[in-house]
Amino acid sequence: MAEWLETYRGIVNAWETDTVEHFTIAYYFDRFADAGANFLDLAGVPDDGIGAPSRLHATFQHELRAGAGFHILSAVTRLDGDTLHIGHQVTESTAGTPVTWVTQVQALSASMSAETRQNLRSHLVEWPGPKMPEFRPVKAGLGLLTGRDRVKPWEIAEGGALSLPGHVHRFSAAALQSLSAIGITSAYMQEQRRGFSTFELDLALTRGAKVAERTDVRTAVAHLGTSSLRIVHCMTDRDGQELATLSQAGVHLDMDARRSTRIPDELRALASKLLIKDA
Repeated sequence: MAEWLETYRGIVNAWETDTVEHFTIAYYFDRFADAGANFLDLAGVPDDGIGAPSRLHATFQHELRAGAGFHILSAVTRLDGDTLHIGHQVTESTAGTPVTWVTQVQALSASMSAETRQNLRSHLVEWPGPKMPEFRPVKAGLGLLTGRDRVKPWEIAEGGALSLPGHVHRFSAAALQSLSAIGITSAYMQEQRRGFSTFELDLALTRGAKVAERTDVRTAVAHLGTSSLRIVHCMTDRDGQELATLSQAGVHLDMDARRSTRIPDELRALASKLLIKDA
């Protein structure tokens, strides 16, 4: 069995934390992008036959807070005829404990050489993390308008399109817009010491937006539990064509106890009005 490669090592900078006082999810995706590219580099795999990521599924099991050191271990976890799965373990460096599991899906070119495929296969490991669920498409046009802006030059990744953190920053802002609509406002979070903590993300990328393109985001509530919410976002271009979608599951968080807590009835009533069963 192949060994995992260390593809990133660094820390959580204080300015990378969010309203819930832990590592902002968009900056996780900044590190995932580095880890994916570094894996191909360290494995000696040319990237000209490998497409940009089309899906990333992340499960967050433990939080990272300002100053925490962490590293990422990566390997091939699945190799089909036309699809490559790269798995990432985000590991707290001091304790050596995995805190986040990520599966990154990329397309393989039919023209990729047999030698390159064999090189990828030599890095194949058994995936020890959570199973990636069957993909659930998000319908465009559902829910509230929660984001509208333009792609900035500094948000462009190496491939020439909107970066992974550029996508997730927009979806994170859309999540706060939708949470405000159900009563989880900035004032509520500060006064009640409550927040929304994400434990699972499923990002699907359809087309990379370019500099100066307008992006719109719409958001709906797809599941309402006792303390949990699943919200779904769809990003489109000016013509309403899908650019990316995100399914985001999280909990209503007691920020002092650092654990989930029941969503109050008055907020549940507001969330119910935004609940779309087929989202």
